[in-house]
Amino acid sequence: ARASGADIAKEIGGVAAEVFLSDSGCERWEEFGTKGENVVKRVPRTSWIDDEGGVHFSSSASSGEDDDGSTQKKQEWVVKNVDTLIFCSGYDYDFPFINKMSNLELSFPSGERRVQPLYEQLWHAQYPSVSFIGLPHSVVPFPLFELQANAVVSQLLLQSSSLSSSSLTEKETEGLIESEVVQLPSLPERMEQARLDAASGGPESSGRVQDTHFLGSYQWDYCRKMSRIGGVYDESMENYIATNKALYDRSGKERKQILPGKKDKYRETRFQRDDKNQTYRIIYSEMEEEKSTVS
Repeated sequence: ARASGADIAKEIGGVAAEVFLSDSGCERWEEFGTKGENVVKRVPRTSWIDDEGGVHFSSSASSGEDDDGSTQKKQEWVVKNVDTLIFCSGYDYDFPFINKMSNLELSFPSGERRVQPLYEQLWHAQYPSVSFIGLPHSVVPFPLFELQANAVVSQLLLQSSSLSSSSLTEKETEGLIESEVVQLPSLPERMEQARLDAASGGPESSGRVQDTHFLGSYQWDYCRKMSRIGGVYDESMENYIATNKALYDRSGKERKQILPGKKDKYRETRFQRDDKNQTYRIIYSEMEEEKSTVS
């Protein structure tokens, strides 16, 4: 269960008697706070549902070692009388305006969470004048999408002007950057890269097709690549991306301190950016105030 599953559990927890957040990364039954204080329980992956409606949760076959060094055995828990099941399994991509009449080869099967063939998760590998901004997930969306859009525009300008990337930089982008707009590779190279990307399972090479567009911590290098392709990568852009990462890491650290079902206090933290030094200053943080009170 990623952020969306935790968010949904929190919302439901305000009205439900009990909420069980089934997380494939969890290996044991976890309850937070005193009895009745927090209705959300974090439990391992859902394994099956029996004929009587009981929901079974199982740890992996080998989930590490106990304190005495012995290997933990697979465990199973069951919850009965569950009223509602909600699948927080993500979203499918859908492009209803692209069909057989479009004469455009594009695959996005339901359940795969993958679009192909794409070069750099953005351009149609065969027809790079067609692009799909906003497919990567688990990212800081708007800065990344803006860099994608800039990269798309830079390639359209290259095509429409019939100029080389070097000529375009000299004639069209004076004062923009130190580097040049990067032209996309040849058709065979784009198609091969698209094939490899679709099979790898994303930058982590997980092998799961559902992770093809998952970036997470890889988003920063992707942003750098988009800014280089778009011809806007310089020291200022690097500072901007690095500061985004610092803010993302800080918010993620605070979010992990929030127990499932509790108020997302980290969302109330206010920052002042300091791009020049690739850092930030905290203007207000409810979580920092709580720490000060405790100490």
